[in-house]
Amino acid sequence: MARYVISDHHFGHSRIIGYTDRPFSSVGEMNDELLERHYDVVDPDDVLIHLGDVAMDMQNGQETIEYFERLGGDVLCQGNHDVGLEPDTAPFPVLDACQIAHDGYEFYCTHRPEDVPEEWDGWVIHGHMHNNEPEAFPFVAPSERRVNVSCELVNYRPVKLDALTSLLEECQQRLKDVDAAQTLVE
Repeated sequence: MARYVISDHHFGHSRIIGYTDRPFSSVGEMNDELLERHYDVVDPDDVLIHLGDVAMDMQNGQETIEYFERLGGDVLCQGNHDVGLEPDTAPFPVLDACQIAHDGYEFYCTHRPEDVPEEWDGWVIHGHMHNNEPEAFPFVAPSERRVNVSCELVNYRPVKLDALTSLLEECQQRLKDVDAAQTLVE
């Protein structure tokens, strides 16, 4: 069993394709490809911690629930586009944030990086920023002790925590996206 993190799938959100320059020609193609890339790396017995914006679901949470269950998700840190979902009615844990420990690292996991408590002294894993501010919010920012797992930065695939902590051991520089990280570990 492995643990994975990702954020910002935005299933069903047609405007996200142009907003973040996603390589999809339609919402249907995007939804299918996001699911396929997920299934390529995550096994049914793995743990998925999703850091928000599963779907463009501002109404009643049904779309978020449907897609989160299709992902086999375990914990959802609610994002600003998951607002239709009432945490007490969801069939899975819905949190504002969570803390996880892995391989000697302490991570604060949240959707929006600005929601991290001032007193937090460990690493932060977040989403929300997509690929719109790559200088300020790259995939890995070692000096800020921050990791942005918005799906555009991780090739639309969840990141395995084992791989992430191994990368952090080696990383002394900012990494724009997961492709930049590949050159570091090869």
